[in-house]
Parts: sequence; C-alpha cells; structure tokens
Amino acid sequence: MIELVDQALKSRVQQEVIWLPPGIPVTFQPPGRDGALGETVGAETVGIYLYDVREDLDRRQTGTVYQYDRGTPGRPPRKSAEFDPPRYARLSYLVVAWAPDALSAHRILGALFVGFARSRVFPVPLPPELQEMELSALLDVGHPPAEDRALTELWSAVGHTLVPALNVTVTIPLLSFQPDSYTHWVTGPPVVREALKPAPGADEDTR
Repeated sequence: MIELVDQALKSRVQQEVIWLPPGIPVTFQPPGRDGALGETVGAETVGIYLYDVREDLDRRQTGTVYQYDRGTPGRPPRKSAEFDPPRYARLSYLVVAWAPDALSAHRILGALFVGFARSRVFPVPLPPELQEMELSALLDVGHPPAEDRALTELWSAVGHTLVPALNVTVTIPLLSFQPDSYTHWVTGPPVVREALKPAPGADEDTR
C-alpha cells in the first residue's frame, strides 16, 4: 500500500507539476544518509521522506456496510455482500527541494506546493472492493506535522540541519475487511412442500 502512494507522489512530481523539468529526479532516501541524491551532487532533486504512518482515528466508523449489485432489466439491485467499514491510514511525508542554491530550491518548493494543492483527490490505485465503494485517497499539503511535532525535531532525528520543507499527508482507505458475499437470494414467497401434521394431543375433527 505504501509503495503505491510513493509511486503516485513521484508521478505527480515528475509528470503533473508543469513548473518543474519533466522527469526531475525524486529520492525517497532519508536526508543526511551517505550518498543521498541531490545533497551530494548538487543537482536539482526532490526529496520525499516518509516519517510517520498511523491510523486516521477520526475516520474510523462502526456498523455494517451493505453492498448491492447493479441489477438487471426487470430486476432491482439486490444485496451482494456485507462487511465492516474500511479503516484509513495517514501517511506523512516531508517534501524537500535540493538545488545548487537557495533561490532555486525555493522555486522548486513553490512549484511543488501549488502542484500538490491543486487537487485534494489523489489518484492512488485501490483494490476493486474499495473502488466499488467509490473511495479514493486524499492529499493535504502545508498542514502542521502529525501531533504538532516540531519540524526541528524531525530534522534532528535524522541528523540534518533544518531546511525548508513541505508537510504532505496522504490519507488512504485500507482493505481491512473480508466481504461476506451472498450466493443465494429469496426470489419468491416460501413454498410448503409437505402437508402440515396436527400437533400431538390435538383434538380430532368432530363428526
């Protein structure tokens, strides 16, 4: 699941942010590591670093979700499955622009901010069960880090000096349930195939 979000973020940067050079290098390696792309060669590079993964408890629901088929001519939709509501994961990333000088880095970072903010619906391929529920991933940019964690703490944790960065959060539904599918449906009134017998001790018919 996480790798699908990573690929979607990379695609957004390299193909959909029109203010950046097409195919600009993207690295997911944490900053401060030896040989980190962009930090050592001085080229323009976008760094996307996953620093937090947790369940989005605000979206947790209880109850039962019922799924219906599309029906056919002459037959209305009928219940096809039931399951618990899906749960959601929240992935938090630091997005950094590496460049030979600060002005170039700021230009890249500004382009990324606009490119990420243009649409909150984020195209991440989901399992068919979630697509049928018309669910999608959501992307938010510029919000404070999770649990009000200071950016300085994040950079200190990876042993790097503070640099400008965007906080990007992707919320994605999880296939955390196994649908209980229906294979038989009631299509008519019940039919009694045997004659009913009187209960023991019942009075005999009077003549």
